[in-house]
Amino acid sequence: MDEPNRDDPTASVPAPAVPAAVAGGLRQRLRWTPDGAVHDGPRRYLLMRPDVLMGLLRRLPSEARAQALAAFADSVADNGVDSIRAYFRQVGEDPSALLATTVAAAADLGWGAWRFEPGRARLGLVVEGSPFAAGHGAADAPVCAPIAGMLRAVASVSVGIDVDVTETACVACGAPRCAFEARWAAC
Repeated sequence: MDEPNRDDPTASVPAPAVPAAVAGGLRQRLRWTPDGAVHDGPRRYLLMRPDVLMGLLRRLPSEARAQALAAFADSVADNGVDSIRAYFRQVGEDPSALLATTVAAAADLGWGAWRFEPGRARLGLVVEGSPFAAGHGAADAPVCAPIAGMLRAVASVSVGIDVDVTETACVACGAPRCAFEARWAAC
């Protein structure tokens, strides 16, 4: 692969068509096994109501909740990067195609409707219908740490370097939609 464009992860020659098995195909690839597991190839998934998951965090004191959300983001970034790297290989290591594939996979998993907003040394993400904000309910700080973690994985694979991610708006805090920003040092 050529040196990645670290200023704009989608700046490339026109993206090749994203294979149907990759874009929007996650639901079709999921397999339920007799032992009660759900898999996409070697990766296991879990179906869970967001209010159950986020209810755990809602019950924590605010300092412990902040620590748990940070750990949640780190865990999603560390473990989700496996899926992102697999998608990246499947789309010919094209950053634009990776973003399109991620949008489709997020919808397939019930993580809301995602829209990437690329820019110079940044990758923005707007999410309508975050299950994490909906599952948590009203909060005094953003709660969509899993999405922030996945954005970190997507952006770091796209540009080939580590990135910092911030949730800049959250429905749980009264915003109309959730918004995130990945930033990296421009070279």
